[in-house]
Amino acid sequence: MQRYQQQILVPEVLKGGQEKIFNARVLIIGAGGLGVPLATYLASAGVGHIGIIDQDTIAITNLHRQFLYTTEDLNKYKVDVLATRLKAMNPTAKITAYRENLDKNNAKAIIQGYDILCDCTDDTETRILIGQVSAAHNKPLVYAAVLEWTAYLTVLNHKRKIQLEDIFSSQMLRENANNTCSTSGIINTTCGIAGTMQALEVLKIILMVDSNLDGNLLCIETLSNTFKFFKIQKPSS
Repeated sequence: MQRYQQQILVPEVLKGGQEKIFNARVLIIGAGGLGVPLATYLASAGVGHIGIIDQDTIAITNLHRQFLYTTEDLNKYKVDVLATRLKAMNPTAKITAYRENLDKNNAKAIIQGYDILCDCTDDTETRILIGQVSAAHNKPLVYAAVLEWTAYLTVLNHKRKIQLEDIFSSQMLRENANNTCSTSGIINTTCGIAGTMQALEVLKIILMVDSNLDGNLLCIETLSNTFKFFKIQKPSS
């Protein structure tokens, strides 16, 4: 517990909260610009079991924002390198690397072993699938999306039972599928802010601390340092 001494001093944590963090199981879907800072802070905080799923290899264009990867890691699988770095950072953490993409064939089997899901992807169909499986299996989902100077964050399928479809319809997401970091660009610090805030929301869920992102969508415009909250109304059935 000495490693987490300063964290345990926080009233919302204490020893009991740190034990909850150690017993938590978090799945990170995507080992890129969001997944790297998210995984780094969760491992540092003492999350006991972190799963990371991604089948991409490291490209030189990743390095400006995916800061745990180096030029020596080019063409290696992201999940393998990230798992190694996280274990070196915190040897007590269990890191499970899935060298594959989440799809309809493996989603149920993989997510059933985790308490909290984190969407760190940049693929529309995967985002839609994550939203569906998290709702179907009652798994809280910490969602983030980034583009250029802008980040969006929310907590789904938690206390207020807001689903991805309540915010962004599948049709809307598919219509904007080509508007990604690869085509429109991304500022590296925007990724860092969003990934770090995802980690913060994961810790709140583990510690059972209420969050104003459960039921609200946060839009961060980093160019102007503007934070906007949008209240989500769940459609009447």
